[in-house]
This record gives sequence, structure tokens and C-alpha cells, in this order.
Amino acid sequence: MSLLLLACAVSACAPSQQRVLPPDVDQPPPMLRPEAFKAPPQQMTRRLTTEEQLAELRRLEAETRVAPTLGKGDILSVSVYDEPDLSVTGVPIRPDGRISFPLIGDVQAAGRSVDALADAITERLARFVIAPRVSVIVTELNSLNYTINGEVTKPGVYPLVTDVSLTQAVARAGGFKKGQFRSSSVEVADLSTAFIARQGQVLPVDFTRLFRQGDLRFDIELQDGDYISIPSGLSKEVYIVGEVNKPAQFAFREAMPMSRSLALAEGFTREADLSRVHIVRGALSNPQLIVVNFRDVLNGRAQDVQLEPNDIVYVPPTYLSQWAQMLNQIVPTITAIQTGIILSNSVGSSDDG
Repeated sequence: MSLLLLACAVSACAPSQQRVLPPDVDQPPPMLRPEAFKAPPQQMTRRLTTEEQLAELRRLEAETRVAPTLGKGDILSVSVYDEPDLSVTGVPIRPDGRISFPLIGDVQAAGRSVDALADAITERLARFVIAPRVSVIVTELNSLNYTINGEVTKPGVYPLVTDVSLTQAVARAGGFKKGQFRSSSVEVADLSTAFIARQGQVLPVDFTRLFRQGDLRFDIELQDGDYISIPSGLSKEVYIVGEVNKPAQFAFREAMPMSRSLALAEGFTREADLSRVHIVRGALSNPQLIVVNFRDVLNGRAQDVQLEPNDIVYVPPTYLSQWAQMLNQIVPTITAIQTGIILSNSVGSSDDG
């Protein structure tokens, strides 16, 4: 009887010993862990108000403002007061950045302002002319430009000959592209995810408020090198960028979890920080950020995230910690991908022709 009682006691204790697992014992298989018990993704940002966006926009405009300078391909007119033989027109800035001028030969022009070039010519001309007064006028400004890509009638690179605002740039590109929906003509541009980048930084411009509500406080003046992206509201893509082997744009599919989309990027680099994969949702100028520990997702300890159209999945390197630094990495990649797609489409169209 005592042996029977001992056996029963041992069998009764066994289940309680299995329920309390030491830390080094493997947990149950991930598929057995209910979704409700997995760690949810972190929401990292609060969307800025309109006034906060405008304040940040003014700060970045001041921070990135640069004085325009002359560049290769610009055409100049140079005159010297009371010296008609020394006045020349149609002077091009050559590929080496220089111009040729009577008596003094070659002068560096590219990278200088108009006034700085006039001063340089004046200084050298003073060896031959008493108190020369030099005037430099730009007749063709070919070196400054901006790019507008996406759902406008005529996307491409445009010269920045005069002051051009954002609304004027869209107008010069023929306005937003239109499509057909239920026998009606509708704009296909997705202004909620449109952005303008300057010197690698996204400016907090609210395209919807500017173009749909007429809030001209967002109608900024363009600068040389500005990049404007107007995504389509009809096509659905996601971007996989950062420390992956194949950063690219992929077609969005229904029920597309983050974990499955990362598989499309063909693996990660050695610098990849998989504990902080960022999902960027909405406009780059004012996004919603979702941060996921991808390793925990794979192990069943964290919830996966269902992607939405136009989401950007960014795998950061281990050495970046601030969102602003990450954004500086994301923007050039997105613009390069978009430009590459446009160029390949253009080549394909010309080949078909």
C-alpha cells in the first residue's frame, strides 16, 4: 500500500514540475503561443499638428537655404562700363567650370555667385584697365534644376531658371495625372504619401492641405536639387530598404505580413539590427512609425505586422539610433529606386517605339 501511495504522489507532482520551466529550457513551439500573448509592436511617433509641421518647415528651410551659384552650362553676358570692346555676350561656362574673357583669359565661374565672378574679373582686369566696372548677367541658367516624379503629366528634371514654388512646379509638369473611374475623370495622385526632399531631408510639407485645401503656407520656393515624389493612389507597393541584400519596391498583396515581405529582400547585411525593424506608414514628412523586434517575431514572442499599401519597411544598421538619421538613409534609397524604375520604363518605351 505504501508503494502505491508513493507512486501516486510522484505522478501527481510531475505535471507541476513541467509547468515551471527554468529560464534555460526552451519555450513551447512558437505556433502554439496564442497571438494575444505575443508582444505588440511599438508605436513610436505622435503625428505632428499642422502648426508644428509649419514651424519645423520654416526651421528646415532656413537650415537648408543656400545662395545660388553659377554652374556648368550656364550662359553669361559680361560687360565693362565704357569699354565696348570688352563686352561679350553668349559666354558659356565650359565643362571645366571656366569662362574665357578678353585680356585675362580663363576665369573660374562655376561655384561662384554672379557678384563673386564680377569681382574676380574686375580684379584681374585692373592690370590692364583703369578702375574697370564689370557687370555679369545670366542669360541662360542651365545648371540649376529640380526633379518631379510620379503621377504628374510630364515627370522629369526641370531647370530652375527663376523662382519656382511647389504649386508652380506641379503646374509646369502638367498637373496631376488623371485616370478613369466609373466613367469619370479622377486624379490618381496619392497626396497623403507625397513628399519633397532637399539635401537628403524630407521637408514637412502637407501636400493634401496645400493642393486640396489651398493652404499656401506649405507652398515653398524650390531650390536646386529638390526632389518631388507624387505616388499613385491606384498602384499598391511596399518598399523594403536599409540593411537588406536587395532593397527594392515590391507589389503589395493582401494579407502581406512584414516577415514575409522581408523574405523578398533576399537576406540581411552584417550591419542589420533586426531588433528594431521600422515600418514607416503615411507621409515621410509626418509618418507613423512602428518598430518591431523581427527576431521575436520569428521566435513567436512578438506579433507580426500586416503591411498596408505604400508602407516602407526599413532595417536599420546597428550604429544608427535616431529617427532623423534613419530618414537620411531612407530618402536617397527611395528616390534612387523611383528614378531607376522611371528610367527603365523610359528605355522600354523607346525600345518599343
